[in-house]
Amino acid sequence: QDALLPAVEEGIVILIGATTENPYFEVNSPLLSRSRIFRLNPLGEEDIINILKKALTDKERGLGGFNVEISPDELKIIARLSNGDARTALNALELAVLTTPPDGEGVIRINEEIIAESLQKKILNYDKDGDNHYDIVSAFIKSMRGSDPDAALFWLARMLEAGEDPKIIARRIIVHAAED
Repeated sequence: QDALLPAVEEGIVILIGATTENPYFEVNSPLLSRSRIFRLNPLGEEDIINILKKALTDKERGLGGFNVEISPDELKIIARLSNGDARTALNALELAVLTTPPDGEGVIRINEEIIAESLQKKILNYDKDGDNHYDIVSAFIKSMRGSDPDAALFWLARMLEAGEDPKIIARRIIVHAAED
């Protein structure tokens, strides 16, 4: 980074970078003071679902030339598991469509199993707004209350892998600690 500094100062080099690390900790102060930092936030599930729908209908730059059948729930699974990254969601959808042979009617039917293979992630039965959500959170709390660290870690990992907001989990831990 020190070697880049004179070239950046003189305008010989325009430095453009992307990182998953915090640049305020990873880039040295002199270079950081001559930089403009843009934070890119993850997209919401609805945004990603809209992007996927456009990709399915765009015949020129998307998958509109294929006869694809995918339910809204399955689009939501792709959006949730892509963690706010449209590129990940589009790559998974494209892989699912291109690797799934059409059935006898010429329709490419995308299901949860195909999505899991395309994303290389196991799809957990977890509905953030339904009973299953509360059952899993309850099991997590009961594991902590029962001093079973292995079970608590299992339920914690299951919630995180399914896409639960870490802030919600942290609140549940604080509530448990306050009750304890």
